[in-house]
Amino acid sequence: MAKSMSMKFDKYWNSVNGIMGVGTLLDPRYKTTLLEYYFENIYGIGAEYEVERIVQLCRDLVTEYEEKMMSSNNEPQCFTSTSLDSVPVDLGDPGDFDAYVSRKKQKKLKVKSELDRYLELDIIPRTPNFGILAWWKMNGPQFPILQAIARDIYAIPISIVASESTFSTAGRLVNAQRNRLHPSTVEALACCQNWLWAEEEESNELSSCEDGEISQDENEDLSD
Repeated sequence: MAKSMSMKFDKYWNSVNGIMGVGTLLDPRYKTTLLEYYFENIYGIGAEYEVERIVQLCRDLVTEYEEKMMSSNNEPQCFTSTSLDSVPVDLGDPGDFDAYVSRKKQKKLKVKSELDRYLELDIIPRTPNFGILAWWKMNGPQFPILQAIARDIYAIPISIVASESTFSTAGRLVNAQRNRLHPSTVEALACCQNWLWAEEEESNELSSCEDGEISQDENEDLSD
């Protein structure tokens, strides 16, 4: 059983550790510091390589997101029904190509500088009421590309328990004997089940509170 659990852990860890590492890197309380701390215990001498791999993954995401932002800002081109072979092509001045290459290099430097500027900042102190989404909302103008990545990364559910529970509930409602129920009937059954559970939990909480009050009253009577 332990061997089977270890194999399953290694399978999922290899799939998600990259995106989890990027999520940690985008947390201003930890950045690469937490990765270095834990990766040293996990990977040993290969920890430095693994940290650099996460940083490079973040760089690739920055490049991808910047390209998406630039393409969304460009207006779509409209093409006529004229044959492309008959359209004259103006290659322009060869110097324009050199200028394009120069602009492309500047864009790459800009992408790297945004991530580097973020990593060069000191990690902020950890506080109980820290809101990472609020932090990125406030610092978005300074790191617009990283803000877009953080918005998508932190929207990923940390666990699949909720979705699997939904499928399990559906399997109990729609079984082999009740496989032709109308969708509205299935929805009504699911809602009734949630409402009944909520009422039961509420009654259990009230009974526990009443038991606590009774025991407190008994203790006061004994003390008197």
